[in-house]
Amino acid sequence: MVNPPTSQYAENWRHPLSRTDWLSGTFFTDLARTLERGCFDMMFFADALAVPEDRHGEYATTLRTAGKGSIYFDPITLVSHVAGATTHLGLGATVSTTFVPPYAIARQLLSADHLSGGRVAWNIVTSTSNAEARNMGQPGIASPAARYDHADAVVETVRELWRSWRPGALVHDRVRGEFADPDRVHRIPEGLLSRGPLTLPRSPQGEPVLMQAGSSPRGRAFAARWAEIVFAISDSPEEMRAMRTELRDRARLDYGRDPDTIRVLQGIQPILGSTDAAAQATLAELQAAIDLPEALTKLARLLHADTLDPAAPAVALLDAHRGATGSTGFEDMLRAVSERRGFTVADLAREQAMNQLHPQLVGSPEAVADELEHLFRSEAADGFIVFPALYHSSFEDFVSGVVPELQRRGVFRTSYAGTTLRDQLRA
Repeated sequence: MVNPPTSQYAENWRHPLSRTDWLSGTFFTDLARTLERGCFDMMFFADALAVPEDRHGEYATTLRTAGKGSIYFDPITLVSHVAGATTHLGLGATVSTTFVPPYAIARQLLSADHLSGGRVAWNIVTSTSNAEARNMGQPGIASPAARYDHADAVVETVRELWRSWRPGALVHDRVRGEFADPDRVHRIPEGLLSRGPLTLPRSPQGEPVLMQAGSSPRGRAFAARWAEIVFAISDSPEEMRAMRTELRDRARLDYGRDPDTIRVLQGIQPILGSTDAAAQATLAELQAAIDLPEALTKLARLLHADTLDPAAPAVALLDAHRGATGSTGFEDMLRAVSERRGFTVADLAREQAMNQLHPQLVGSPEAVADELEHLFRSEAADGFIVFPALYHSSFEDFVSGVVPELQRRGVFRTSYAGTTLRDQLRA
């Protein structure tokens, strides 16, 4: 799974091996075809509804230093564009429950799902910034608890809308002159955020797949209730395993779900080379290209801080700006990693600029495949979100090197199992 167009590596946009045609359709279709050649489950599109701002609401500095991280297409439009260039690859779109009415969410995603042949997933987010709220006509962002409560109602409503046409409701009987059976099309239950029914019949895959990435306690409860794919960021195999176990247990005990219906995917950043030494040299080159003053500026923007002391302990900085990002789970992860690894503020800024604290797998294709296989077989993860350092070369290296190695070991598919995204997830 991937997340274009933003790279986790802050200097991607300046690197000579990276493509810069982010505003062209071929940037996305070329990448999608590479991923489909590698039998990836899905290509998913992140979103942000505002240019990043500092604590004073200014954006000039963030535009100067953020590079491609400030550019986001509408994800539904991207999904529709890439669908026509692919046959099997799943396509995930990020849509915010905070700002978009559930009827619009249900209709847009189901439209794309039909047009792609049942390959769409919804990445559920609640949005986190006041800048996004103001762009959407609201004075400010609500509290995390309020956003998740609203998201529960939105997701329940969207799912009921997707089910407002029962299987077989679209009859299309030319002889009898019956287009649809009204007895199989119904309004949704009272008390939800729409009346229904939707203007489209059931999805080819039943309904679009639900994805979510909340890491706070409330976010994990939300994931355990709704998500079929959960994005996770953990700093060690032990933490990966603990998070996967917790989510599966919550789903089973709190919501009566079969835990095997949840796929917990860990984010990784692979750095590849023909040998382990070559990969380490590539990593060193990428790290050396990071501009520390710019990295500190980005960290200050993220934490809404005016000035940073590079030599100060990162934990103290994070504690002083608790709640600044709007995502307590993300901040908890930053703090835990910073404490465990003894980061200074400069260390945290560099690491955030390199990989946003996703685990790095550095080595030859065989070495990276060893690590992925171990994590998978030891039940630390059900799969992985591959975050590149460089577009598109990091993915081309992964598909050409790591994928064949995993296939040779029998831990990754050599062809697609069916036509829908659910077909791939069930295989």
